[in-house]
Amino acid sequence: MTWDAWAAIGQLIGAFGVIASLVFVGIQLHQGTKAVRSSASQAHSALYYAINASIIDNGELAHIWRESLADFDRQDADAKVRFIALASSIFRFYESSRAQWLRGQLDDEHWQMIERQATSFAAQPGIKSWWKLRRQWHSAEFRAWYEALPEADSRTMYGEDEGARTS
Repeated sequence: MTWDAWAAIGQLIGAFGVIASLVFVGIQLHQGTKAVRSSASQAHSALYYAINASIIDNGELAHIWRESLADFDRQDADAKVRFIALASSIFRFYESSRAQWLRGQLDDEHWQMIERQATSFAAQPGIKSWWKLRRQWHSAEFRAWYEALPEADSRTMYGEDEGARTS
C-alpha cells in the first residue's frame, strides 16, 4: 500500500470517530434534556403542593379562597388581601410554568394539566375580579395567552349553587 492509501484509511477512521463522538454527545444531550424536564416537573409539583398547603393547613384561608372565588367583591379588606396574595402565587406559578414549557424545559403533559387548571380558574368570578386588579403584574405574552383561553364552565370551583353560599 502506498502512503496515500494509508492516509485515506486514517482519514476514514478519523471521520468515523468524529461521527461516533457526535452521536454520543447527541445521546448525552437528549438524556440531559430529559433530566431537566423531570427536575422541572418535580419542582413544579412541589411548588404547587406548597401553594395548596396554605389552603389545606388553614381553614380560614380555605374559607376565604372558596368565598372569594365566587364573589371577590363581597369580601372584607383583609380577605381580599389574602385572596390576592394566594391568587398571585398561583398565577406566578402558571407564568413560570409557561415560560419553562415554551423553552422545552417542561413536559407537554405537565403543561397541559396546568393549562386546563388555568382555564377553569379563568371562569371564576373572583379570579376575573383579581385579574382586573393584577393583570399588569404579568408579562405581555402571559397576559395575551391567559386572556385567549377558551371559555370554561363558570360554575364555582367547588360545586356550590349561588343560593347555597353563606356570607
